[in-house]
Amino acid sequence: MKFKRTLYLVALVAILGLSYSLSRQVYTSLQAGSRLDSEAEGLVALQQENSALKKQLAQTNSPSFVEQEARDKLDMARPGETVVIIPQEEIDKVLGLSQDKPVEKVPNWQGWARLFFK
Repeated sequence: MKFKRTLYLVALVAILGLSYSLSRQVYTSLQAGSRLDSEAEGLVALQQENSALKKQLAQTNSPSFVEQEARDKLDMARPGETVVIIPQEEIDKVLGLSQDKPVEKVPNWQGWARLFFK
């Protein structure tokens, strides 16, 4: 009887050990799968960024882009052209974007005196 009981106890411990080991393997596999999914999403994002950068590189290597940058940033022109630089203040005046003069704070009596005696 004791032998049977000991056999059952050993079988129970073995089954529990196998169950624990199997559950750990399943849990590790699930974590690896989720890690793989997140890395795949990261790869897709990097591939999209790479294609956008390649497109930008192709655009910056074009002669029209180089010419436009030379015109805008270096104030260069083609032979026979004249570069005209208009100050931003003048552009604002023409467009009506210039700021009016700040209102001068004067005492009330001086304001009335200016109104009636000028």
